[in-house]
Amino acid sequence: MSHTDSVVTLTFPAKPDYLVLSRLALSGIARSVPLDPDVLADLKLAITEACGNAVRHAYENGDGPVTIAFGLEEGRLEIVVEDRGSGLDAPPDTKWEMPPEPEGGMGLAIISTVVDELEVTRGTGGRGTLVRMTKHLTRSEPSDG
Repeated sequence: MSHTDSVVTLTFPAKPDYLVLSRLALSGIARSVPLDPDVLADLKLAITEACGNAVRHAYENGDGPVTIAFGLEEGRLEIVVEDRGSGLDAPPDTKWEMPPEPEGGMGLAIISTVVDELEVTRGTGGRGTLVRMTKHLTRSEPSDG
Protein backbone atom coordinates (compact mmCIF):
# COMPACT_ATOMS: atom_id res chain seq x y z
CA MET A 1 0.00 0.00 0.00
CA SER A 2 1.39 3.34 -0.94
CA HIS A 3 0.69 6.54 0.91
CA THR A 4 -1.33 7.93 -1.99
CA ASP A 5 -3.96 5.18 -1.73
CA SER A 6 -7.10 5.41 0.34
CA VAL A 7 -6.02 3.56 3.47
CA VAL A 8 -8.04 2.94 6.61
CA THR A 9 -6.10 1.68 9.63
CA LEU A 10 -7.41 0.08 12.81
CA THR A 11 -5.31 -0.97 15.83
CA PHE A 12 -6.69 -3.04 18.69
CA PRO A 13 -5.36 -5.14 21.61
CA ALA A 14 -4.51 -8.76 20.76
CA LYS A 15 -7.51 -10.10 22.67
CA PRO A 16 -10.28 -12.35 21.28
CA ASP A 17 -13.00 -9.89 22.28
CA TYR A 18 -11.69 -7.39 19.73
CA LEU A 19 -11.77 -9.69 16.68
CA VAL A 20 -15.27 -8.54 15.81
CA LEU A 21 -13.84 -5.06 15.10
CA SER A 22 -11.93 -6.41 12.11
CA ARG A 23 -15.12 -7.76 10.52
CA LEU A 24 -17.06 -4.58 11.29
CA ALA A 25 -14.35 -2.44 9.70
CA LEU A 26 -14.35 -4.64 6.60
CA SER A 27 -18.15 -4.36 6.36
CA GLY A 28 -17.82 -0.58 6.50
CA ILE A 29 -15.17 -0.55 3.78
CA ALA A 30 -17.31 -2.85 1.64
CA ARG A 31 -20.08 -0.25 1.55
CA SER A 32 -17.93 1.90 -0.72
CA VAL A 33 -17.25 -0.93 -3.18
CA PRO A 34 -19.82 -3.16 -4.86
CA LEU A 35 -18.86 -6.54 -3.40
CA ASP A 36 -20.71 -9.77 -4.02
CA PRO A 37 -22.06 -11.02 -0.66
CA ASP A 38 -20.13 -14.30 -1.06
CA VAL A 39 -16.88 -12.40 -1.63
CA LEU A 40 -17.54 -10.28 1.46
CA ALA A 41 -18.19 -13.43 3.51
CA ASP A 42 -14.93 -14.95 2.23
CA LEU A 43 -13.00 -11.80 3.11
CA LYS A 44 -14.54 -11.74 6.59
CA LEU A 45 -13.35 -15.32 7.04
CA ALA A 46 -9.85 -14.41 5.82
CA ILE A 47 -9.53 -11.38 8.09
CA THR A 48 -10.86 -13.33 11.07
CA GLU A 49 -8.27 -16.04 10.48
CA ALA A 50 -5.39 -13.56 10.05
CA CYS A 51 -6.34 -11.53 13.13
CA GLY A 52 -7.08 -14.71 15.09
CA ASN A 53 -3.57 -15.97 14.35
CA ALA A 54 -2.12 -12.74 15.69
CA VAL A 55 -4.27 -12.94 18.83
CA ARG A 56 -3.38 -16.61 19.46
CA HIS A 57 0.29 -16.68 18.51
CA ALA A 58 1.94 -13.25 18.48
CA TYR A 59 2.21 -12.40 22.14
CA GLU A 60 2.96 -14.81 24.96
CA ASN A 61 0.66 -13.02 27.41
CA GLY A 62 -1.67 -11.39 24.87
CA ASP A 63 -0.35 -7.91 25.56
CA GLY A 64 0.34 -6.18 22.30
CA PRO A 65 -1.33 -4.53 19.32
CA VAL A 66 -2.79 -5.93 16.12
CA THR A 67 -3.02 -3.44 13.27
CA ILE A 68 -5.17 -3.84 10.19
CA ALA A 69 -4.85 -1.61 7.14
CA PHE A 70 -7.43 -1.63 4.35
CA GLY A 71 -6.37 -0.17 1.02
CA LEU A 72 -8.67 0.33 -1.95
CA GLU A 73 -7.09 0.80 -5.31
CA GLU A 74 -8.60 0.58 -8.75
CA GLY A 75 -9.83 -2.96 -9.07
CA ARG A 76 -8.44 -4.41 -5.83
CA LEU A 77 -8.74 -4.46 -2.07
CA GLU A 78 -5.61 -5.00 -0.02
CA ILE A 79 -5.83 -5.98 3.63
CA VAL A 80 -2.71 -6.02 5.80
CA VAL A 81 -2.73 -7.54 9.29
CA GLU A 82 0.39 -6.89 11.34
CA ASP A 83 1.49 -7.69 14.87
CA ARG A 84 4.68 -6.86 16.75
CA GLY A 85 4.99 -10.28 18.42
CA SER A 86 7.21 -13.31 18.02
CA GLY A 87 6.89 -13.54 14.25
CA LEU A 88 6.37 -16.33 11.75
CA ASP A 89 9.21 -17.37 9.48
CA ALA A 90 7.78 -18.43 6.15
CA PRO A 91 9.70 -18.70 2.89
CA PRO A 92 8.27 -16.38 0.22
CA ASP A 93 7.23 -19.29 -2.03
CA THR A 94 5.28 -21.14 0.68
CA LYS A 95 2.20 -22.99 -0.58
CA TRP A 96 -0.38 -22.87 2.20
CA GLU A 97 -2.18 -26.21 2.27
CA MET A 98 -4.52 -27.87 4.71
CA PRO A 99 -2.70 -30.07 7.24
CA PRO A 100 -3.45 -33.82 6.99
CA GLU A 101 -5.02 -33.84 10.46
CA PRO A 102 -6.92 -30.57 10.85
CA GLU A 103 -6.51 -29.93 14.56
CA GLY A 104 -5.29 -26.40 13.92
CA GLY A 105 -2.88 -24.63 11.63
CA MET A 106 -5.47 -24.22 8.88
CA GLY A 107 -5.78 -20.43 9.00
CA LEU A 108 -3.29 -19.51 6.28
CA ALA A 109 -4.49 -22.38 4.08
CA ILE A 110 -8.05 -21.10 4.40
CA ILE A 111 -6.97 -17.53 3.66
CA SER A 112 -5.05 -18.64 0.55
CA THR A 113 -8.21 -20.19 -0.91
CA VAL A 114 -10.34 -17.04 -0.63
CA VAL A 115 -7.92 -14.28 -1.65
CA ASP A 116 -6.10 -13.80 -4.94
CA GLU A 117 -2.71 -13.04 -3.39
CA LEU A 118 -1.29 -13.93 0.03
CA GLU A 119 2.06 -12.80 1.37
CA VAL A 120 3.36 -13.59 4.86
CA THR A 121 6.53 -11.83 5.96
CA ARG A 122 8.25 -10.39 9.00
CA GLY A 123 6.61 -7.21 10.21
CA THR A 124 7.96 -3.68 10.05
CA GLY A 125 11.54 -3.50 11.30
CA GLY A 126 11.84 -7.30 11.29
CA ARG A 127 9.48 -7.73 14.27
CA GLY A 128 6.25 -9.67 14.32
CA THR A 129 4.31 -10.95 11.35
CA LEU A 130 2.74 -9.14 8.41
CA VAL A 131 -0.02 -10.87 6.44
CA ARG A 132 -0.90 -9.12 3.16
CA MET A 133 -4.08 -10.30 1.45
CA THR A 134 -5.18 -8.98 -1.93
CA LYS A 135 -8.55 -9.52 -3.56
CA HIS A 136 -9.06 -8.44 -7.16
CA LEU A 137 -12.46 -6.82 -7.42
CA THR A 138 -14.76 -7.33 -10.35
CA ARG A 139 -18.10 -5.70 -10.74
CA SER A 140 -21.03 -8.05 -10.28
CA GLU A 141 -22.65 -8.92 -13.57
CA PRO A 142 -26.45 -8.86 -13.56
CA SER A 143 -27.89 -12.34 -13.84
CA ASP A 144 -30.19 -13.33 -16.70
CA GLY A 145 -32.99 -14.61 -14.62
